[in-house]
Amino acid sequence: MIAARRFAGRRRGLIRAVVSIAVGGVLLFFVLRAIRTADLVETLSDLKPGLAVLAAIGAFSFIAARAWRYRLLLGTPRSAGGTLLAITFASWGASLVLPGPSGDAAFVWLARSRLKTPVAVGAGAAVLSRLLDVASLVLVALATAPLAGVNLPRVLLIGGLLIALMISAGLTALFWARSRRLIVTWLEGLPLPAGLHQRLHVAIEELGSGSRPMLLVTATLAARVATGLQYFALFAAIDQSISLVQVWFALSIRTLLFAVPVQGLGGLGTTQLWWTAGLTLIGWPASAALATSLAVHLLDLLVSVPQAAVAWALLQWRRPAAPDDALPAEAEAQRV
Repeated sequence: MIAARRFAGRRRGLIRAVVSIAVGGVLLFFVLRAIRTADLVETLSDLKPGLAVLAAIGAFSFIAARAWRYRLLLGTPRSAGGTLLAITFASWGASLVLPGPSGDAAFVWLARSRLKTPVAVGAGAAVLSRLLDVASLVLVALATAPLAGVNLPRVLLIGGLLIALMISAGLTALFWARSRRLIVTWLEGLPLPAGLHQRLHVAIEELGSGSRPMLLVTATLAARVATGLQYFALFAAIDQSISLVQVWFALSIRTLLFAVPVQGLGGLGTTQLWWTAGLTLIGWPASAALATSLAVHLLDLLVSVPQAAVAWALLQWRRPAAPDDALPAEAEAQRV
């Protein structure tokens, strides 16, 4: 039964990857038809190297903030901080290159193999990070929309606020001891296998009891600021006139659209569509948005992928962490 489920899961994952690559390829074909290749080459040839370096620093700061957030969630000791930073970079690189939720899967696997983090705890940290990202992106989009000259419909304003409030309420329930016990009690009433109950209990207790909500919010805000400055530098590096507020708004829309289950290989094709959605909302013509978004995306890969590649190399060089005998017996049991 377990083998059959694993096979079915792998088959679904393979089908999803094939569909993502095919859709991304089709979209990239139409993007390239909609723009002039000569204009793209000319735009990239006028690249300002200094601003590209600043964008690379912004990307590093963004991932450092995410690694800090993972450290808060997992309670990783300082001695393993460098390994966690490399894991965060490496998993981020996987999300840049591969379609689907490959980044989260890579993080869970690397945290398990390099830090001996139980799978349920690593997966829970990845989910909580995504929820914090969604809430912060929605709030950034709502806050910057009027400053960027975008008049969002009232239904989107109310819907966005409700999403952010629901996520905030759920995270608060996890971090508050009394409500966390209620969540555990509710889960224990579900008809789940005993082993799964144990894993969920350990993950909820470890993620909820050791995390510091205000520091998690601070780390998330730091990540939002860093990535905004990163893309502001990328746009400026190719002489595109766009304000920082407009970058934050368009970037929020683009990143929220990454939730669409179909993403192209290397982000090519689909990312241009998501950027175009954000840029056209601030008044850009669709043709200019497509051409600029492709140039920005290629430059983004240029400054980001090498950093992730260095992280992968460092992880191959470093030895995995030794098992920690101080871990609870339930967490240790998940490693068997």
